[in-house]
Amino acid sequence: MNATKALMMDPFAPTPEERKAEREARRQRHRERNEKMKEAMKYIKPNKIERVSEEELNSNPALRKLGWGNGNSKSNAVQYADPGDDYDMWQQAYRMLGGFIDCDHKKDQDGSHDDGDNNNDNGDDNSCSRWMMWASYIDPNYQGYGYDEYFGDTPVGSLDCHSPNTDWVLLGVYRQEFYQYIEQISKHLWAIDDYEYIVALAGLAYMTDEDCFYVGTTADGAAIYAGVAPKEYGKFEMALYTDDYCLVPNEETGYTFDDFGLYSDLNLGSGDGDDGNNNGDNEDAEQYWYDTQEYTLTNLNDVYETFKYCTSCIDYPTYQDGYYIGDTGTDDDDLINQCWKFYSHDSFPCEADCVALGHSQGTILSVVVGDQMYGQVMDGFYNDEESAAIRSNAVETAEESKFSRLLANAFVTFSFIVFVATFLAFAVARRSRYRESRNSKSRRLLDDDDRSPRSRRSTRSKSKGRDEGDGLFRSSSRKSRSKSKRKSRSKGRESERDEDYDPPRRSRSSKRSSSRSRQVDDF
Repeated sequence: MNATKALMMDPFAPTPEERKAEREARRQRHRERNEKMKEAMKYIKPNKIERVSEEELNSNPALRKLGWGNGNSKSNAVQYADPGDDYDMWQQAYRMLGGFIDCDHKKDQDGSHDDGDNNNDNGDDNSCSRWMMWASYIDPNYQGYGYDEYFGDTPVGSLDCHSPNTDWVLLGVYRQEFYQYIEQISKHLWAIDDYEYIVALAGLAYMTDEDCFYVGTTADGAAIYAGVAPKEYGKFEMALYTDDYCLVPNEETGYTFDDFGLYSDLNLGSGDGDDGNNNGDNEDAEQYWYDTQEYTLTNLNDVYETFKYCTSCIDYPTYQDGYYIGDTGTDDDDLINQCWKFYSHDSFPCEADCVALGHSQGTILSVVVGDQMYGQVMDGFYNDEESAAIRSNAVETAEESKFSRLLANAFVTFSFIVFVATFLAFAVARRSRYRESRNSKSRRLLDDDDRSPRSRRSTRSKSKGRDEGDGLFRSSSRKSRSKSKRKSRSKGRESERDEDYDPPRRSRSSKRSSSRSRQVDDF
C-alpha cells in the first residue's frame, strides 16, 4: 500500500519542511484572528445587561416580536410560534430528536429546497428513506443582546428549549435527510483540526449517503444489505439486512458491517471539489478517523450528543469545511444560521403522522407538541426538579396512555371471561333442554301404549287388510311365524294392561268362517 501511495504522490507537492512552515503560518493567522475577534467584542458587548421585567414586556409587546394572543401569560400562549412572523436570528434554537425510517416519503420524491441536485438518491426504488427529525424553537423573552444574551459573562437568557419548564415556544418539527443533517452540522461548526470535525467526516464516509446498499451474501447465498439503523434515544449505527427495503436488521447473519472491510483513508476534504490533500495539523487525526469507522459509530454518536439539547441556530464562529468564513467567522455577514441550512438542504415539515411514526419506532427523544408528548426521555436528560415537572405536566399524557392501555387490556380480559361464561351457560341450557325433550318423547310413547283396545284392534285389522290385499301368496309357515310374532307382541302389550281388563272373544262361527276363508286362500 505504501508503494502504491508513493507512486501516486504528486511530484509538485510541498516538502515536509514547507508543510511545517505552512502549518505554523496558519496557526499564527488563527491567533491573529482570535485576537481581532476579542478586540471587536469589547465594543459590541454592552456595559450592563439586565433582565427585562414582566411588566415591561407586557407594556411593550414589540420586545417579544411575537404576534399571538392579547396576553403574555403561559395559559394564553399558543403551542406554536407564528411561522409567518420575523424573528431575530439569535432568538432561534433547535434540537436533534433522532432518526427514523419512512417508506412513504422517498427522498427523491420530495424534491429539494437546495438549488443543487439531490445527491442522496441511490436510485433504489425498494429502499426506505432514513430521516433525521429535529425541532425548532423561538425565545419569546429575547431582549436583543445577540451573542451575549446566552453566551456572555452575565447571560440573561438560557438555551433550555429541551426543558419542560422552558419559556421557548415550538416553531415546528421537521424531517431532513439523515446524511444531510449530519453533514451540515460538520461543515459549519468546527475547525479542520478539531476532533469533532475529524470524527464527523470519518463517520459520514463510513455510513455513506445511501439508504440501503448491497454488501455481500450469507452462507446460504442470501443477499445482505447495509444501511443506517436508528436506535433508541436518538442514537444510530450501521446494521445488516436481508430484506432489500432495509427495514428490520438481521442479527443472525453471523456478520457485522465491519466484516466487509468498507473502511476509507483519512480525507478531510469537503467533497465539494476539494481534493482532500490538506488533512490538517492534528497528528492524531488518522487514529481518530480509524477509531470512528466501526459499525456502532460510538464516537460519532458521542460528538452529536450535545445537539440533542437546546442549541443556538447561529454557528458562532462560523466555519466552512474546517476554515473560518471571513477573518474570524464572527462578522454578522459571515455567520450562518444552521436552521436555515437545514431547511435549504432537503428538510421538510414533519407533521402529526410523521412525528407519530418516529414515536412508534421508539427512536426519537421526547418532544411536546400541543398537549401531547412524543418520544422517550433519556436518563439524566432532566434534573430532579425538571423530572418532577415533566411527570406532572407533559409526561402526564404518556402516563395516561399507559393507564389507558392497562384499562384496555383489562377490558379485553373481562370481555373474554364474560364470553366464555356466556358460552358455557348457553351450552348447559341447551343440553338441559335436549334432555327435557327426550323425556317428553318417552312420556308420549307410553301414552300411545295406553290407548283403548278398540283403537289397537282397528289398527291391527287395517294392517291385516293391507297384508291380505297385496295379491301375494305366502306360505303357511311364514304366516304362522308372523302370527306368533303378533301374538307375542300382543301378549307383551296385554301384560302391560290392567289385570282386570278382559278382552272380548270372537264367536265360534266367526272362527269357522275365518278358517274357511284361509282354506280357500290356500287352495
